[in-house]
Amino acid sequence: MGTLSDQLFKAGLISKEKFEEIQTKEGLVEKHNLKLQSSFLEKKGRKDEADLDVCTGINAFKHIAKEILLRDPSQIDLIIQKAHRFKDNKRFIWLFYQVRDGLRGLPESEHELFLNRSLRRAGSNPKLD
Repeated sequence: MGTLSDQLFKAGLISKEKFEEIQTKEGLVEKHNLKLQSSFLEKKGRKDEADLDVCTGINAFKHIAKEILLRDPSQIDLIIQKAHRFKDNKRFIWLFYQVRDGLRGLPESEHELFLNRSLRRAGSNPKLD
C-alpha cells in the first residue's frame, strides 16, 4: 500500500520534487525514531541511581547497587549516600563503606568477583580470600 506521500504522488497530486522532499523528511523522522527506540531498549534492562530511591528492601538495593558498580565503580559514593536511607541497619551502610575501600585497591578485572562476594548478603565480609 505505501505511505500517503506515495499515494499522492501516484495520483499526480504532488510534484516529484515535493515527493522527494517528503521522502527525505520521512527518512529523517524514521532514523530519529529508530535511534530513540534503540536507546530506550538499551537502557530498559539497566538500573541506575533513580532505581535506588524506589527499591523497598535491602536485597533489591544490593542488587541494583551491584549492577551500577559493575558498570561504573565511581558511583560508590552516591550509593553510600542513598544507603543511608536504611538508617536502622548500620551494618548494611558500613558494608558499602568497606566495598568502597575494597574497590579502590583492586584492578578492574577483579571488581565483579569482589562485588559478588561482598554483596551476597547484608552481613558479608567484603574481603578476597
